[in-house]
Parts: sequence; C-alpha cells; structure tokens
Amino acid sequence: MKSRDFRRAFGKPDADFVSTLQGTLRRLREEEERPMKRRWSLSAALAVAACLIFASAALAAANHWGLFDFLNQWRDAGTLPEAAQIVVTDPPQAGGGGALASFRLREAVYDGEYAYLVVDATPAEGLLLLGPDALPPDGMRSLTQDDSIALTIGEYAEANGLQMAVVSLHLTATADGAEVGFSSGLDWRLEPDGTLVFMLSVEVPPQVGDALEATLLCSVQPLIPAPEGEGIPVESFEPDSDEPVSAFIGYDVDTPRVQRNELSFTLTAAGTSDMLAAGLNAAYPSCGVRVDAITLTPSPMALYYEIHYTVTDEAAYAAAEEGVFFEFLDEDGERLPDGAGSVSSATPQEDGSFVQSGSLAAQSGLPEHVTLRAYNCWTKERYESHELTLPGTEP
Repeated sequence: MKSRDFRRAFGKPDADFVSTLQGTLRRLREEEERPMKRRWSLSAALAVAACLIFASAALAAANHWGLFDFLNQWRDAGTLPEAAQIVVTDPPQAGGGGALASFRLREAVYDGEYAYLVVDATPAEGLLLLGPDALPPDGMRSLTQDDSIALTIGEYAEANGLQMAVVSLHLTATADGAEVGFSSGLDWRLEPDGTLVFMLSVEVPPQVGDALEATLLCSVQPLIPAPEGEGIPVESFEPDSDEPVSAFIGYDVDTPRVQRNELSFTLTAAGTSDMLAAGLNAAYPSCGVRVDAITLTPSPMALYYEIHYTVTDEAAYAAAEEGVFFEFLDEDGERLPDGAGSVSSATPQEDGSFVQSGSLAAQSGLPEHVTLRAYNCWTKERYESHELTLPGTEP
C-alpha cells in the first residue's frame, strides 16, 4: 500500500480526498496482478456476507494485529529476536477521540532511524472504515487481505447496513523550531470487531534526535451516495493502454461530518548501536557513477544503510535515464532482501551528489565486507559489482 500525505487536507479536504482516490487505480497497476474472481450477485452475497467476513478475518486475525504481524505478513522481515524488547505497548498519548472514530497508538518502536507505529482506528456504530486508497468498487480483500471474500467493499457495506468512511493518517513533528518531513509506508488491516488497524513505517530525519515528539493527524471522511454518473471522480485505465479514462464511483464526501483530530505522543530512541562509516572510491563506468562512501547503522529492527555516490560520466548516466540504484549481494551473487524499513530511495544533495538510503535484514554485528552492484531500476539491467572493504567503526 502507498503512504499518504494529507497535510493540505486540513484546509481542502474535498480536493485532497479526490486526489487520494485518483491514485488508487494507478497503484493497482503497479501491484502484482492477481487472477480475476467471479463476483457474486448481491442477492446471493447478502445471505453469506457476515459469515464470510468474520470467518475469514478470524483466521487471519485471531488476535489483534501487532507490529511483527505486519512486518512478517509477506516475508520474514529479518528482525532480530531482541527487537521484541524495544517494542512499546500503549505508550503515553493524548487526544485521538472523535465522533466518527477514535484513534490509539497500540504499539511502537523508535530505533533512532525509523519509527514503526501500529495505530487503531475504532469506528462509531454503523460505520465501515476504509484505508486511504480503498474504493467502494474494490474487493473486501483490500481491507482484509483475504481472497476468499467475494464481495466488494460497497456490497459488504450495503449488506450490513454500514456507512463507509475513508481514514487518512499523516505524521508530523518539529525539530529546531521547523516542521520535519517524513518518508513513510502505510499498510492496514480490518479486524473482526470493525477496528481498522494501521501500520506506519516512518523514516525519521537525523535532526529529530533521540526523542520523537510527534503528532498524528487523523482524518475520517464519510461517504454518501451520489446521483448516477456523479460523485468523486477517479481515473481508470483500459487494458493494454496507458491512457486514463475518467469515471465516477457514485459517492461523495459528506463534508459537514468530516472529522479531523490529532493524536500526540513521544517516543525515545532505543536499540541502535555504533555506526560504521567508510570512505570509498568505487567506479561504475557502465552507468557513469562513483560510490564515495557507505554508512551502516545496525538495529534489532534492521541494518540501515546510506550509499553516497557521484555522477562521473553524464552521458552514461543519462543513458540509464537517471535510474541508477545499488543492491547488496550475498556470497552467491544473489540480492540480499530488504529489511523492515521502507523500500530504498535516492535523494539528490545540494552539492550534486546522491544518497541512496534503505535497509537490509538486521545483523548481530557489522560486516567487514559488502558486495555492491549497480543496476537500472527501469530496465533491470545489471552493471558492475564490487566487493568493498569497510574499515573501522565510529561511536
């Protein structure tokens, strides 16, 4: 699932909400394709709706979902056993109440590099809460991750007499008197009692320091039926075509009832240890870059890295369409899997260089050598690889 930035929603909720929905079908095109399931008729679905949702959800969430349930739901996130020792349950918090839904920070970890937050959104009676990229025509799988449920979200809501409401979350904080920007990932899961539980994986900028004093901005936007051919516009795509087609989902936001509230909390960094910083001079002529330095920061949650690199051949770099990324290899030449943090990203620096940041599976110690290979993120073409020695550690 994609993350969502809705700071502007507090001033322009309708426009921001439309923007969220318009991104949904773009997201679907990027996800792994799944076989289409035959949709049941609504009349048949009415008879088994409640049984389907609660039976399937009970299998997937017999207990409330926690931080490691989210991290390990698709693959082993590679955290160390001691990661459980730095999880904070029900940390001190303020706010979060509301007429449509109340919010609570269930579990959290802040290791100085990332904050991992599990947040409950508990609906008022008669509401079905949706994640920020969910639409009424989507299957209930987008809320429950259960392929056996044949109903759409809209069908399930109608069958159970529920009003749909879309929930959005955004984390904000200040450091040195300035607002801090966060890069985050977001996932969610509908639990059997109707609670929509979120998992935020947030990269925390260095200026925040050891105390993360943050506020979670929460928005709940109830939907109401719109006349046929009207409502919130979205863009869809015809098969084998990149041309968007405008459409409407048949619902509008019930603007007077939109809820916006805040949940504030403070987390103290725990779990990180010595950072390794190594200056390098590794050339990758096929794509026109040079790796200048690597930093590694270990935590029970992940091994975080930064790769600092410079463009040395503008023509070769342009031929790669500025899609140069790096991957770490194991001793067999296979790519090491990503860690618990969000996927890697490359950020240009003021001096013209770049920094790629990301994470690998947590390790009990720092490596003395790494093998780093460059590749093209668009074409998947692989370039040179180098085994690099990483001397020394810094406290």
